[in-house]
Order: sequence, then structure tokens, then C-alpha cells
Amino acid sequence: MKRNIRVGLTILYLLGGTVSAHDEVSLRSISVSGTVETKTAPDQIVWRITLTDTDKDMRKAKARNDAKIESVIALREKLDVGDEDIATGSVNIRREYERDQHGDRGDFKHFLISRSVTIRQRDLKRFDEFLDALVSSAEMDVGFSFDSSRIHEIRAETRLKALRAAKDKAEALVQVVGSKLGRVLTIDEYAQGRRWQSPASNMMVVQSRPSVDLASEKFVPGAMSVQVTVYATFEIL
Repeated sequence: MKRNIRVGLTILYLLGGTVSAHDEVSLRSISVSGTVETKTAPDQIVWRITLTDTDKDMRKAKARNDAKIESVIALREKLDVGDEDIATGSVNIRREYERDQHGDRGDFKHFLISRSVTIRQRDLKRFDEFLDALVSSAEMDVGFSFDSSRIHEIRAETRLKALRAAKDKAEALVQVVGSKLGRVLTIDEYAQGRRWQSPASNMMVVQSRPSVDLASEKFVPGAMSVQVTVYATFEIL
């Protein structure tokens, strides 16, 4: 008798699970996206410097490269750069070989040694001062991009605005068919990548290329644009 009772309870439990799954499948829902773009003026410049040297004697190439690094780091006091605003990358050492017209490797050519330095400038008005000091200190490849000290705050604000935009869109759509918007079922943030800026992010930060006037040694930084897309699914009542 006890065995029959257990079997009966098991069947009821399974039936209950089946009914619940059926209800979940028949749930009416709407999926929408909201995209918001926030523009802000940059207040920082990030300089990216690459120092490269070659020689058949690896020690000589390394010594010259070390001297260049020291020249750049020595600019900290002159440019009033804090320790937290300058960073050196690891040393990269690579053998290079001669190549024929087919790209096949020939004789050993030299060692190539490279190292990077990143400097954060917190005063945009000193752009020309930084550029002149950097290119005068050593032979280098130098580039720069703009950043904002409020970038994390701007992303958070833009993310919430994108979610509100998605909800407003969903409400407008269900009203057209005479329904109401219910609870939120899913929320996803769309990662678009980032341009003109280094750290990986799940937001797209597009910085317009600055307009540089070499004759007058002045520049006009473009606005930074933080764009966030949020996907959301809501229940339809």
C-alpha cells in the first residue's frame, strides 16, 4: 500500500512539472533594444610611445633601448607627471632575418628590441609641450588618444538610459495592440567593442580624430561618444 501511495505522488509531481513548463512556453513576451549615445568633452590625453632598436649584438640593442627609456622617464619632473600616470611595458626581443622575393627566410639580419611607455596627461592645454618634449627626448613612434576622468560614471548613466529607452519602446508597442507591459524577463547588454582607446570594455567609446593644425601648433579635440545598447524582454499582460 505504501508503495502505491509513493507512485501516485510521483505521478502528480511530474504532471505538475509538465503543466508549469507548458505555462512558461505559452507566456506572451516582447523583446526590444534600447540604444543611447552620450557625448562628453575629453579632459585627458593618453600618450602611447614605442621605442625600437636593432643590432646584431643583442646587448648593444638593449643598451640603446634602455637609454631611450631612461630619457622618456626622466621627463616626469619636467612635465609634472605623477607616478600613477606613467607606465612602461615589457621588453620584446625578436630575431629578424632577410627575406627573398617569395618571403622565404634567409640569413640572420639583427635583433629587434622594443618597449612601450604610456603617459597620461591631465591638462589638455599642455599638448604641444608634451609632444615637443617627447619627440625631443628620443627617436620613437608616438601616438595619442583622448580620455575622460568621468568615463565610468558616463557609462553607468548611459547604460540606465538605454534600459529606460528599451522599456519605453516596449510600452509603446504593446499599447498599439491593446495590451500592457508586465514584468521584465531578461536584460542583456550588447558589447560593441571600443575604438581609439585601450582597455577592453563592453561599451563602444568612439572618439573623433582631433583636428591638428601643425602650423599654429594648436589642436581641437573631438568629442567622445559613449554608446550603449541594452536588450530586454518583457512579459505582455
